[in-house]
Amino acid sequence: MIEFCTRRRMVLAILVLFSLTVVTLIVEGRWSNNHKIAEVNAENESSCGSEPVKVIESCQQCSTLEINAGQVYCLKTGYREQIQCGKGKHKENVFKRSCKVDPWVEERKFWILELITCIVGIGTYGIVRHRQGILDQQLMEKVNRQIAA
Repeated sequence: MIEFCTRRRMVLAILVLFSLTVVTLIVEGRWSNNHKIAEVNAENESSCGSEPVKVIESCQQCSTLEINAGQVYCLKTGYREQIQCGKGKHKENVFKRSCKVDPWVEERKFWILELITCIVGIGTYGIVRHRQGILDQQLMEKVNRQIAA
């Protein structure tokens, strides 16, 4: 079946599929409400009560060790921040809690992955085309030698 497709048809099919993928990603990113990052529960605030909260360490991805240890603050979103309750600088007032990561961070990571994949694909295509040119040239030289003999 694929043997009957010309180069033009294959390129056209790939471009159509690529265009549909991009349109789907844009529509999904703009209009979808289903993929919101999980809200942080009220239990994060319960450790401080009504005291003022100061963020000591901003929202960061949990380490593999924390996730494997089953830390409660890493299980919900996979991200954590360090907070301090009250105005004192005592060690007992410092806690870690889960936090929401900005959606644009995840979107940026996705587009970087897509860009790298595209670059690798174009590079491989160039290598294949170059190799095919070498093989075609060798074949033509072989045919010319056979004709000359």
